[in-house]
Amino acid sequence: MTTTSQDTLRDDHEALCARLDAPLRAIARRALRVWFNRDRLDQILAEYIGQCPHCELIYAIDPDGRQVSSNVHVGNIDRSSYGQDLSRRPYSVTLSVLNNAAYQGAFLCDAYISQVTRRPCITVMYAVTSGPTVLGFIAADLDLQQLPAV
Repeated sequence: MTTTSQDTLRDDHEALCARLDAPLRAIARRALRVWFNRDRLDQILAEYIGQCPHCELIYAIDPDGRQVSSNVHVGNIDRSSYGQDLSRRPYSVTLSVLNNAAYQGAFLCDAYISQVTRRPCITVMYAVTSGPTVLGFIAADLDLQQLPAV
């Protein structure tokens, strides 16, 4: 059986999602309780960012792509990013897929150039749900040049 580059890419995608699924699920569960309290949400993101392998930035957005948290880096919280409209970012095309509460697990978006670091990155999204309602998403940005081989 011949392995194609498409197969390899899919396998890498699945492996990365698997690595981030448990930590993002834990963050989403904690974030659910404080979703409408920005300061508490920022605290949870700051507390958990170290548990997301290779994550350089983590933040929360609502279903329409509006940022509802600060940008949280390891050891730093950038409060100026709160409220920005991210609906035109390359990964926002996946929001319609993810707005279905039935979707479960980490979702890896296509690569793009980060407006924060100006480097190639990918965003892994995880839905924050309350019953059938999607409140928003935890978004974890990873620098493509810093990722080890999967």
